[in-house]
Amino acid sequence: MNTVMRKQTILAACQCVLFMGVTQLSAQDTPKEEVKVTKVQKHTIMEKFAPDISLTVEERQQKRMDRAAEIRFRKSVLDTLDISERRRQKLLSDLIKNPFSDRLNKTMAEVKFEDEDVVIDDQDQ
Repeated sequence: MNTVMRKQTILAACQCVLFMGVTQLSAQDTPKEEVKVTKVQKHTIMEKFAPDISLTVEERQQKRMDRAAEIRFRKSVLDTLDISERRRQKLLSDLIKNPFSDRLNKTMAEVKFEDEDVVIDDQDQ
């Protein structure tokens, strides 16, 4: 009886290890370059009252895609800056929660100003 119990325990342990291994492998299957499809409402409340002022579905979708591209660009800029990790985390949270914060705008303006100096110096030579 003891050997049967031992075999069942070993079998159960092997099944657990196999299950955990399979779930770990499937968790790492992520597509590399997946194009995200943005969803926007087909009709807005503003369209009901002022259809000449409101944007079309395609225009709103384009604006959303432009905004996502801008966020990716700003995030890549923040990742390359030589700043403390605490400040970087604050700026990244500002980027997500409040993209027009003074702290984020000031940092991006300083980066653009430094980039313009390099371009101007190259043109002078």
